[in-house]
Amino acid sequence: MCSRSNNTSRGTTSVMVLGVLLVLLTLATNRSLCSVAPHPATISVTSSEPTSSSSSSLTASNLTDRTHPNPPDEPDVTTVRTTPPSAGPGRTDTATTQSEQPPVPPEGQIPLERLPSNTLLKYTAYKDVSILHFRIPTDTRTAFFSFKAYEESKGAFQRNCKPNDITLHLKAGSYPVISPENITFPKHFLDAEERFEIHSLQFKSDSTTRRLSIEGPHPGNWFAVAFISWTDPNNERIEQQGLAASCETLLMSEMSVTNALPQMLNVDVRHEGTLAADQQEPKSFKFFVPSNVSIVTWRFSITQPCANCTDVSFHVQASALPTSRNYLQNAIICPNQTGDVSIDFYPHESAWHYVDMDFMRENPPNSSGTIVAGFHPNDTISTDATNQTEDRKKEGPTSVPEAQALVYTVELIYHAHESVPATASTMTPSTEEPTPESVDSADEGDTLATDTKSLPNRSFDRYPVLRQTYREFFMFDYDLLPDVNGTVPVTLNLTAGIPALMKFDVNDVYDIGGTLSFAVAMRQDLKGSLIDARHESTNEHAGVVAEKLIDIQEEFVPELPAATTITTTTTTSTTTTTTTMAPSTTEAEKTKQSAGKANQTVIVCLRLEEPGIPTWPDKCVYGRHIYPAAIVINNTDADTNTGLVHVPFPEPGSWYVTLGLFCHGSEATARSTIIDSVKDFVRSYRSTLEAMRPPCSCTDRLSYYRSCLADDACLSVLNETETLKIKECIMDAKCTGSRSDEMARKFELHHKYATEQSVQGGVADATCNSSVVFTISSSPCVAGRCGRFGRCYHYMSGGFVFSTCLCLRNYRGWDCTEDSQVPSSASILLASLMLTLSNLLFLPSIFYAVKRGYHSEAIIYFFAMFFSAFYHACDSGEEEFSFCLVKIGVLQFCDFYCGLLAIWVTLIAMSNIRHQFVSLLHMLGAILLAFGTELNKQSLWVFLAPALTGICLISVSWGLRCRKTKRCFPARSYLALYLPIGSVLVMVGLVCFAFLQTKQNYHIVHSIWHMVMALSILCLLPDRKTFHPKC
Repeated sequence: MCSRSNNTSRGTTSVMVLGVLLVLLTLATNRSLCSVAPHPATISVTSSEPTSSSSSSLTASNLTDRTHPNPPDEPDVTTVRTTPPSAGPGRTDTATTQSEQPPVPPEGQIPLERLPSNTLLKYTAYKDVSILHFRIPTDTRTAFFSFKAYEESKGAFQRNCKPNDITLHLKAGSYPVISPENITFPKHFLDAEERFEIHSLQFKSDSTTRRLSIEGPHPGNWFAVAFISWTDPNNERIEQQGLAASCETLLMSEMSVTNALPQMLNVDVRHEGTLAADQQEPKSFKFFVPSNVSIVTWRFSITQPCANCTDVSFHVQASALPTSRNYLQNAIICPNQTGDVSIDFYPHESAWHYVDMDFMRENPPNSSGTIVAGFHPNDTISTDATNQTEDRKKEGPTSVPEAQALVYTVELIYHAHESVPATASTMTPSTEEPTPESVDSADEGDTLATDTKSLPNRSFDRYPVLRQTYREFFMFDYDLLPDVNGTVPVTLNLTAGIPALMKFDVNDVYDIGGTLSFAVAMRQDLKGSLIDARHESTNEHAGVVAEKLIDIQEEFVPELPAATTITTTTTTSTTTTTTTMAPSTTEAEKTKQSAGKANQTVIVCLRLEEPGIPTWPDKCVYGRHIYPAAIVINNTDADTNTGLVHVPFPEPGSWYVTLGLFCHGSEATARSTIIDSVKDFVRSYRSTLEAMRPPCSCTDRLSYYRSCLADDACLSVLNETETLKIKECIMDAKCTGSRSDEMARKFELHHKYATEQSVQGGVADATCNSSVVFTISSSPCVAGRCGRFGRCYHYMSGGFVFSTCLCLRNYRGWDCTEDSQVPSSASILLASLMLTLSNLLFLPSIFYAVKRGYHSEAIIYFFAMFFSAFYHACDSGEEEFSFCLVKIGVLQFCDFYCGLLAIWVTLIAMSNIRHQFVSLLHMLGAILLAFGTELNKQSLWVFLAPALTGICLISVSWGLRCRKTKRCFPARSYLALYLPIGSVLVMVGLVCFAFLQTKQNYHIVHSIWHMVMALSILCLLPDRKTFHPKC
């Protein structure tokens, strides 16, 4: 009877003890969500904001890359040519890492680069990206990129890994600026349309190869950032390390290219050639344009026409081969006539240019803004030419007939900055968006005329700048060149009619990881000493120079003396010297100058490799492209007289800043000037009076108006009332019918430019001038900072350093200013109190441990409660309610270590071994657990080792005691009541901790975990009255 009872008790005891003690291994794992150690692939090295912990320096020893040596098998291939592509169906099997032979590239492709496998991380911030680097050679027609992602298990006994969604962004020149969370970028960022295009790709890590092809890629460095796609962290479960499959996502990358063989051209030399109809690739040309060339003329002479050929397309691009989307200028040439066709375009300075010419084989592209050669200049709609094109479309398919060829000669003509004809150096102001000029030719039999309509010359007042570089990463700025006396000018003098131009360089690789900033302010009413002081401060603290013109508001003082600009022009450059003269003007001149300064606007253009023409009211013209201006400021009030633009991760090369000054509509404008403008308008459109009929209000004196407008003497003495009446009639629908809206628009344009200055004129207006203060600088992150709730750090990936922001308190965005998910102060305080005060339930456990004679255990429980409470107080307050007794790393170690000790001493107490062995086991566990905690505090084996060892001790001790006494051990009351209750509490806590925690409910679930673990000690810690069986 006793034997059967003992066997049953031992079986029950073993089962219950195994269950309870396995659960006890998580007793002290009071870890917060933020306790995860940083991944070694992205090492935080510097911080621009002061913190409680010291920042480490950026050295080669603490920057690591993510690589993997073994490539996976080569699977099926999927080619993607659009951006962003849709992710293809993924396979669920895990990729293997068997060695393989390199795949044979497709015919015509030249393999250039194969990168080592890169480990991908899940995106939480830009620090998690893996940077891939490629280098595309010159004369590349098409670049082909291949990417293959796969999963690899990190454990020998792990289950297969599930494929992840992968996102990749590819860009020329610099790192892609992205926002996977779809958060709007800060308002001062340069428009993405004015930078290199970002090519995106999305796929799964299922070992399927994805291909991305790019036509006419820009030569040089290309950078890709890849990562496991972002998902909302608030809805993700917090997985315990070791309980989930440990997998690693790896990415393989390759690049191959196809090259073009362009024909080299020399200036002022006729090159003969033949354009064959059966050629597969466009005919390519290549030529170099030096820095002193303003306009390039492409003269194309047809010596042997092709009557049955389709039109010939012309595209030109700088630095790269042109495509149907990316080009400086394009044209359509009719090949069925002989003669010359001249096409003008603005080149890039000191750059190779490429031209592609080919027969149009498919549906012709949209001809908006396209030059059509062979049309009569007087044809406003070009009906005949359009009909001819339509007739050719109807005659048959658009494919080029075989055995057809076009014989031609090509000649390049360079126009230097000062060699453009005078007729091309001036132009009439216009607010309509300019389209590329048509290449006109008169139709005289079968021959094209050689007339060329030249583009207007772009005139700039050039200011050279000097670079100042600093010790820190991505820190530099540019200032104007010092004067003859060694002082650096702090103001830039602007004159209406000629925009000011500054050219500066951003170096490759080591300048692209920060943010380029340009700030400007109209400070003509500040003391010179204030500006000087600001300039010195700018050089001293280059990291925040872009903020200083915005943040500091000085007191308004009498305006500075008028500045005189002396310009000396040579054949190759324009040098501007700025001096300040004492005012010596008459009262009339002062009145005229104050009138010009009454209402001024400065339009700023910023672009890579190409200067822009500031255009009223807020546009910049770059050749054939029109984009919004980077900055628009005016002197009307303090809120609009400063401007700022940021360029994150700027592309390397030459950047151009152009500033155009406009003086317009003010109270000081003479009323006579306005009336004269109205008279010029009604005289220009006096023909509209011929069709006026009643009920038009002008019909009663219509004959007088017609004769007066035709007579300059009569018009000059026409009074204001009559002049305005004629103007109103011209814009009245009762008088001009359907043309009234057109006339109103034309008057608006005419009147605006009668009272405003235009920088396109190329003629300076001394009556309209102003001075501005500016800064050109680069700094980490955004002006060296990340708002109030972010920190700026440097990271390295793939051997390339970049700066990025890490946001606090759930702030998001590129500069940590997006606050849509920021919790309220009350919720932050509530979460902090719950995580902290829930540890107070350890007090009853401490009391009963002392009462039951377990004094060493009571001390361990006390310090487990103490360090857990203070660790959460430091970690969970979001810096608003947080309190850190010491560094958070120290508190985290003590929290883990005391928790592990609590598990160990509880198991030793439950084993009921001899007293002389207890102190020995305590010390042995303390030393080994300290070693394991420091080695890897989050490892599952750090908790399993003491738990399994304790279970073995309990099993041996209870078994020997039961065998020796022939009785149940421990007492049945402990086995039937206290052990089951404690086990249930531990199991509830274990389920909450391992399976129910998310970022959103972390403070609730983890607080429950604290409470049930503390209460379980009351039941599991042995009591001599209930633990030992009675004799």
